Amino acid sequence: MMSEGTRNILEVMKARGIRKVVACMSAFLLWDRARVPPRLVPVTEDHDRMYTVLKQSGLDYIAVMPPHIADDKPLTEKYTATENMLKGRVISKHDLGHFFVKCLSTSEWDGKTVGVNGEYS
Repeated sequence: MMSEGTRNILEVMKARGIRKVVACMSAFLLWDRARVPPRLVPVTEDHDRMYTVLKQSGLDYIAVMPPHIADDKPLTEKYTATENMLKGRVISKHDLGHFFVKCLSTSEWDGKTVGVNGEYS
């Protein structure tokens, strides 16, 4: 369902001339699939289909794959973004949103898969 929705959204974006998209998918895509908890395999497979649609879209995309998204952590702007890997276990919803907006104003991460994690005490 999510992958079909992603396909529809990307088609409309292309039809409207919108070139840049920041998409959020499961960090499990950065894991060895054998390590994904069995109950989460179906949703991970759909995220994988979303990822494929995104990569094939021809748009300037950033595939963001965060770990646990915390409601109770603040905006710190102290987060790490790494290509094709995840180095931490949590990011605040505020820092994740900050990274999304930052991606819209730079081409640094275009066409890349990015793991992001926050630094919290």
